[in-house]
Amino acid sequence: MPVILKVDSLRRVVYSTFYGKVTEAELVRHGFTIASDPDFKREFSEIVDFSEVTELSISDAALNKLASTPSLFSRSVRHVIVASTEPGFQIASRFKAMSSETRPNVIVVRTRAEAYELLGIRPDSIQIT
Repeated sequence: MPVILKVDSLRRVVYSTFYGKVTEAELVRHGFTIASDPDFKREFSEIVDFSEVTELSISDAALNKLASTPSLFSRSVRHVIVASTEPGFQIASRFKAMSSETRPNVIVVRTRAEAYELLGIRPDSIQIT
């Protein structure tokens, strides 16, 4: 799967960095991967980074289904989506609108630096590999 997952217990953040071509099946499967990580806690914030995605293939129906599915995270958690390309930003913005009931704290930004700033994380303290 074209994603790197890091659950950072110290900073209380789940980082998901997608790259290359990403399909809707992979996005759905990734939720199960997060839930099965022994370090995952519902109270952690989330950063979903699509900066390295070259193609994001998801239908409106699948996006709506994903948005309407209850979140793994607590309701108060901030979900920050990094979408540096225009197509990615548009999809992330549609997801934000569709998920307002299940994820009221979705924020879409263009850069990782904005995501880190929103969550009060020093970028130089992060190592995602």
